Amino acid sequence: MLSNILRSKVTLQKKTISQGPLGSIVTYIPVHEYYARVIPLDVRTIAQFMQLGTVASYEVVIRKGVTVTLGNHRILWRGKTLEPTATQTEKDEVSIIPCKEI
Repeated sequence: MLSNILRSKVTLQKKTISQGPLGSIVTYIPVHEYYARVIPLDVRTIAQFMQLGTVASYEVVIRKGVTVTLGNHRILWRGKTLEPTATQTEKDEVSIIPCKEI
C-alpha cells in the first residue's frame, strides 16, 4: 500500500562541521535515498503552522522508522532543498515532516 503513496525519491543529508583555515565549515553529506511523498501545503495549512510559530511550505511523508532531527538534517527533492521546521509526527506506517524550502 505504501508503494502507491511514496513515489518520489528524496535524499536525506546530514550536517557535518569541520574546522578550516578561516573557521568552521558546514557541509551536508548524503546519508540515504528514500521513497517519499512531498506535498505542497495550501494557504490554510500554512496559516495553521504560522499560528504555532512554525514556517512550513511542504510536508514530507516518509516510511516510519526514519529519524530526521531539526538542525542536523535536510532533504533534497527535485532540485529543491527542504529543511525540517518541526518535529516529525508518526501516523500509521509513515512519518510526516513539516519542511520549508531554503
